[in-house]
Amino acid sequence: MSGPPPVGREALFWQEAGRGRVRCTLCPHLCVIAEGAEGLCKARGVRDGRLQALTYAHPATIISDEIEKKPLYHFYPGTRALSLGSFGCNVLCSGCQNWQISHANARTDTTRLALLTPSDAVAMARKHKLSGVVFTYNDPVVWIEYVHDVCAQFKEAGLYTAFITASYVTQEALDYVAPVIDAFKFDLKAASADGWAWLSKVKDPAPALAMTIRAKEVHGCHVEVVSNIVPGMNDDDASLTAMATWVHDNLGAKTPWHVTRFLPDFELSYIPATPIRVLERGVTLGHAAGLSFVYVGNVPDHPGRNTVCPGCGRTVIVRGERAETLRIREGLCSTCGESLGLVAAWD
Repeated sequence: MSGPPPVGREALFWQEAGRGRVRCTLCPHLCVIAEGAEGLCKARGVRDGRLQALTYAHPATIISDEIEKKPLYHFYPGTRALSLGSFGCNVLCSGCQNWQISHANARTDTTRLALLTPSDAVAMARKHKLSGVVFTYNDPVVWIEYVHDVCAQFKEAGLYTAFITASYVTQEALDYVAPVIDAFKFDLKAASADGWAWLSKVKDPAPALAMTIRAKEVHGCHVEVVSNIVPGMNDDDASLTAMATWVHDNLGAKTPWHVTRFLPDFELSYIPATPIRVLERGVTLGHAAGLSFVYVGNVPDHPGRNTVCPGCGRTVIVRGERAETLRIREGLCSTCGESLGLVAAWD
């Protein structure tokens, strides 16, 4: 359902481009947007000559979820968080499982959506005894002003914050939001630029890779990486090894890498689900590349969801939908004392 162009709140990260147009500098697409139109993400548009954040404080999805579903396995295991998403995305993957909102235009009548101010979001988390907030379902980059304001208030309240993203963002915008982000889950789409372009609207992933490294090295975010393994696109041994090697060499051996099962959806509904043996091969190749923690995702009850200590080989975290058994002491293996790279309340 379409309505009149919404107004929203004035956005950050833009400049005048002449002839009544605006150049958005939020992400490397650098969209030039005419009056009354929206950029590629469909969440930012020009109204009265100025760029507007059209979905500010209007989440399309408000859910309480296990942190493990994001997936974040080494960040506050066993806790639940307020999960927020809204219309629009700047990556627009052809196999997106959240396409109903990520590919939606902000022209959809936002009056049908909840109004959730940053302080309301904190109050909701406290009421339901949630440990933090996670921005997910669509890429949080596209409503970065709201993400920043909510996360700042959550941090002040002593609650955690997490950002589920393809990391396709300019350095200026990353440096604005990252100081209030605790955890940064990066979607490593493919091993090559061709793979990224085939799957998404991103033709050059170099900015996304660079900003993920910056989130960790400059801003101290806890980083985990997810690769959705799509048959015929990034499921061969060379691609799996290349992705694992990138994680190891740029983010460190103890960075969790999740190899998740592609499930047919949206424009890729003709592609079959990833065979589980391919994911298990990804785990083997990830370990061979030097990674300590490689997980199987989107396969309920698979033992590849559990955390095994790289020091003594003991299973230290058993996961169902969430972490159910923790054999750890202040982030260390309770048996041998090996650091597991966990972030939680003991830090």
